Amino acid sequence: MEQHGSMYQDKMYNQIENYMTNVDEVMDLIHKYEYLFENRDGAKTFNTSYGDASLKQIHYYNMPKELTEAIFKTIPMKWTNRLNYCINKYEAGDHIPKHKDSDGAYWMFKLIFLQSDKPHFKYWDDEGNEHLVEEKAGALFNMRLGTPHAVTEIASDESPKYSICIMQGLDMNQRKVA
Repeated sequence: MEQHGSMYQDKMYNQIENYMTNVDEVMDLIHKYEYLFENRDGAKTFNTSYGDASLKQIHYYNMPKELTEAIFKTIPMKWTNRLNYCINKYEAGDHIPKHKDSDGAYWMFKLIFLQSDKPHFKYWDDEGNEHLVEEKAGALFNMRLGTPHAVTEIASDESPKYSICIMQGLDMNQRKVA
């Protein structure tokens, strides 16, 4: 498989710059379909076992074909029945507290940064040290499942933050979990 861009790697994650090379095209389509974003779990704030969180999403099953095609146009990953993806949008006040992904339904998780005024994504290493990730547009953040991570609160003077989550698992085509 062709590797896009440069990569930074440690034992917890790797980041590949320029993994998606058509970010402007994808962002233009996101703005075109802005009306499709819905509050996660149907509420401005939703409760997780880690605390309250808030964000908006467009899930693959509600995504227009031209947006899906643009997302997969330049990344070295192809659609399969077991692939699930969504676009996340964080506006002022939105955040996700420290948590760990995977309820056992998937084995691969990738995060592609699209737009952010400043870094908000952080993770914790095996020793409990916190690391803030530089969110370059088009960069892929690839982390080990079970890695504690969070999205810090978006400030009122910031533009919305956008990212794409891609997950692959055993029965993702039947379940709508993103």
